Amino acid sequence: MYPLRQRNFKIVTLPGWLALGFAWSIVALQEPLFTENQNTKFLHAAARTGQGFLGRDWMANTIDPLPAFTMLIETLFRLDSIWLVYLLFPVLLALLLFSLTSIADRLYGIRRNAAAMALFLGVLFIEQKNLQLGFGTQYLIGHYFQPCVFGVLIVLAIDRILDEARLQASALLAVAAAFHPAYMPSALLILGTVTAITIWKEKKVTAGAVLPLALFIALSAPLVLRYKLMFAYSSPSVGAEAMSILSTQRISVHTKVRSWLNYEDYANMALILVSMVMVRRTLLFWIMAPLAALIAVTVPLLYVFSWPSLEVLTPWRTSVILLPLSWTILAGWLASRLIPFMEHNRTVRNLLFALGCVAIAIPVALHLPDQISLFRNREKSPESPVMSFARNHSTASDLWLVPTREGSFDAFRLESGVPILANWKTHPYKDREILEWYRRNNDAAAFYDRAATPEGPELLRQLGKRYGVTHAVVGSDIPTARYSGMRICWKNERYTIIGLHDD
Repeated sequence: MYPLRQRNFKIVTLPGWLALGFAWSIVALQEPLFTENQNTKFLHAAARTGQGFLGRDWMANTIDPLPAFTMLIETLFRLDSIWLVYLLFPVLLALLLFSLTSIADRLYGIRRNAAAMALFLGVLFIEQKNLQLGFGTQYLIGHYFQPCVFGVLIVLAIDRILDEARLQASALLAVAAAFHPAYMPSALLILGTVTAITIWKEKKVTAGAVLPLALFIALSAPLVLRYKLMFAYSSPSVGAEAMSILSTQRISVHTKVRSWLNYEDYANMALILVSMVMVRRTLLFWIMAPLAALIAVTVPLLYVFSWPSLEVLTPWRTSVILLPLSWTILAGWLASRLIPFMEHNRTVRNLLFALGCVAIAIPVALHLPDQISLFRNREKSPESPVMSFARNHSTASDLWLVPTREGSFDAFRLESGVPILANWKTHPYKDREILEWYRRNNDAAAFYDRAATPEGPELLRQLGKRYGVTHAVVGSDIPTARYSGMRICWKNERYTIIGLHDD
């Protein structure tokens, strides 16, 4: 294997990287609080810090699958600084850009030429979406701060490995896996491969070879042990049923290969393969190889066979690491091929530098109006008045029923601070809790399917008796005259809030 170049560049300083991170967050269209997965990932922390009455929410009292991330968000809530996630997101993006640029420099020496770096970064900005969107709609960055974004630490760890700082890499991989345990397989594959290669090169087992892996195991052992103990199957049948619900219904878009595999994925597989061939003589190839092998084995296997307990692990998540590396290899190679022309012609160098800057600026300029609009219009959704009423008129004993499958109500808990019966977006991970969550969703769906029929009022009363539901949000077209003995708490042209008790 050929050694990689050592990094020593300061063409872009720390403020410059942070500025690039903020610019990339605009291209990614950072969403306002509370968006999509944040309503799931922030819930335990919100409940623990006394946000409204969420401490009484059933889902908030299920087993927390993300203790490290919850601790971070809990700290922000306690400091009344949850808004800092708007800064943490671009900071992590800056770290990703720095890491990818560093890797490209080790491969191709682009650091010696500012125009080459500008061209390289321009490609990353233009291909931001393709660069980080992996197989099975898994992604590295997404549009907001959430656990998966800590995958950038894996990319930084790879750069540290290439710089022979393997202990630093080990710690970074452990932190990434702690914040998002789905990264554990990738981290183990990377460190295991590097350990094996080091032993092979040194022809013996040394402390220096095994210490990084040992450090990772020591740092990760408490988390792994917690998962083994707390998320073990209650019984084989309960575990199998729970995994089937997740795999075939709740997250099938991620788990079922037949659902997500398309021509773009085949193109990305080819991209990964080509990039690996390009770096076949470097250590980076051997870092990428096991991550790619996991995809090569599990995608065909799970395309043919159904194996829910393996599908829910989404082993093709390694693609969110492989694709940024692949684009880095290709963009770095392209920029480096132009360096000789730049070094011999100042006009060419200036033109290509300007081209790189334009390639960075155009995606930012195109996305900036949409980014501004996202924050300006966050309070203008039709559901906002419903959440506002719940926030201002609920008590500690209230439990609300909201449309479970409408994503526009996913933010109801965090926006209002009020417990709800269940929703489809936010699910637990312990098998018996998954079954209870599924039952709650089915019971709620049964009501909403018949809310406009004569059976609707009785189904709602049953939800009140079984779960303690006190309020229900229904469409304004529901004939509320049938709901005798209940009261209309609030109504507009879109929604009606029904109180189960006429008091």
